[in-house]
Amino acid sequence: MEEDIYDILADHYDIMQDDIDPDELALRIKGLIDKYCTTGNEKKSLVDLGCGSGSVTSIMQSKCGFDCIGIDLSPKMLNMAMEKNDKVLWLCQDMTEYELLSPADVFISTTNTMDHLTDRSLFEKILSSFEKYLLPGGVFVFDVGTREYFEEVLGDNVFFEDYDDMTLLWANEYDREEGVSTSELTLFYTEDGENYKRTDGTLYERFYSEDEIREMAEGFGLEFLTGIVSEDGRREFMVLRKN
Repeated sequence: MEEDIYDILADHYDIMQDDIDPDELALRIKGLIDKYCTTGNEKKSLVDLGCGSGSVTSIMQSKCGFDCIGIDLSPKMLNMAMEKNDKVLWLCQDMTEYELLSPADVFISTTNTMDHLTDRSLFEKILSSFEKYLLPGGVFVFDVGTREYFEEVLGDNVFFEDYDDMTLLWANEYDREEGVSTSELTLFYTEDGENYKRTDGTLYERFYSEDEIREMAEGFGLEFLTGIVSEDGRREFMVLRKN
């Protein structure tokens, strides 16, 4: 049986994210939490939705002092995460249908994970879950791709990425009216260093404007506190708080 394209990508995930410094990203998130979270708990609990291979979650636990839970639907990703930090509670759950034993001080979601929720109702489902699982004064810190990222970086462009055991061809198409980016992926990969296999798949992302997120947040009783665009203009970090 041929492997799913996402399982194959999981094996190369950290290499493909080499343009992101997880320590720097974790410190940026910690700064926003320190500034805006008002739960009052000295040691704060943190839930990472769509944690992937757990690089940021692990740092939030080991270096930033949070009591962390990482949630992801990929067992392969969670196995990689477990190898990085066995002190974190890693849960194999759908981030839009997760269950916890108790509410948390902080929720985070990084590296454009929220953009993959192309159905707005799923984004709203996560916001609605905070009624039960986010403590009063707690915050949701996340990032989304900017309009510049979707229109100019992704756009209608073709990408080529070559790694030791994998080559990725990526044809992108961005529908400006719908705000949806469609990426047609073709992977050539080897497991023995000699024979190559091919797998094809499609990846979807959606552009969410600050105004749209503010509207959704207010609909679920969350305060939109700030939106900070990254230095390269590709990502906007947002903070919502439950009052």
